[in-house]
Amino acid sequence: MTPQRLAEAADWIAQRRLARQPIADLPAHLKPSTEYAGYAVQALVRDRLIAAGAGAAIGWKVGATTPARQRLLNVPGPCAGEMLAGGLRRGGARIAASDYTRLGIECEIAVELGAPLGGSGTVDREQAAAAVARIYPAAEVVDDRYGDFRGFGVPALIADFFFHAGLVLGEPMEAWRKLDLAKVTGTTSVDGVERLVGRGADVLGHPLDSLAWLANRLAALGRRLEPGAIVMTGSLPLPHWAAAGERVEIALSGIGKVAIEVG
Repeated sequence: MTPQRLAEAADWIAQRRLARQPIADLPAHLKPSTEYAGYAVQALVRDRLIAAGAGAAIGWKVGATTPARQRLLNVPGPCAGEMLAGGLRRGGARIAASDYTRLGIECEIAVELGAPLGGSGTVDREQAAAAVARIYPAAEVVDDRYGDFRGFGVPALIADFFFHAGLVLGEPMEAWRKLDLAKVTGTTSVDGVERLVGRGADVLGHPLDSLAWLANRLAALGRRLEPGAIVMTGSLPLPHWAAAGERVEIALSGIGKVAIEVG
């Protein structure tokens, strides 16, 4: 895509996001054809949203980190989306289903960095772990704005932050290194009934492998993770597609819980 076409695509997507509208009708000539172009459009959309008052960049989400999620989305591997402060809630949240095209809630382990990560060389799990200051039980709010998301195209999904629409963080955990994050069980319950279950090992083998993947992917884009960045490492179970009137609770064994009331 030419710089002009990248900018046109970013304008179109940003306007739709700000209006809380779906983008299933994204014109074919504005769809990025490569992942690199998808991330380039995403960065431009981010700048437009920040300028419109959506808050500063606070970190990243990593999506499609489990085999089940990759099969569901018809994607070959993980993808990333930048997160903005306007979408962050702490301790729980109440959200309106009508604000989303198709609201989903995902059960995740979030990490907050205490040191920079990536930028040069290849980051492995141990280096990723060393950069983490604390972790959180977390729910990612996602929005299926794409109609046939399996046919929408991975680069175009990336351009729109790969389903990301917000995040809710529970209480931080400082003494997390005593846990084996691969053995953590994550559950999503709706109105007190357990609906979905996953394990930390389902997330690219280990949630910190997801963090390492992100650091390496950003390095290829000429970027790195900075101290204070929050990273959603990926949903342990599949997303729960939520409806108005539900209370959705995610719980991560040994880490904590967080709940969302859907109005």
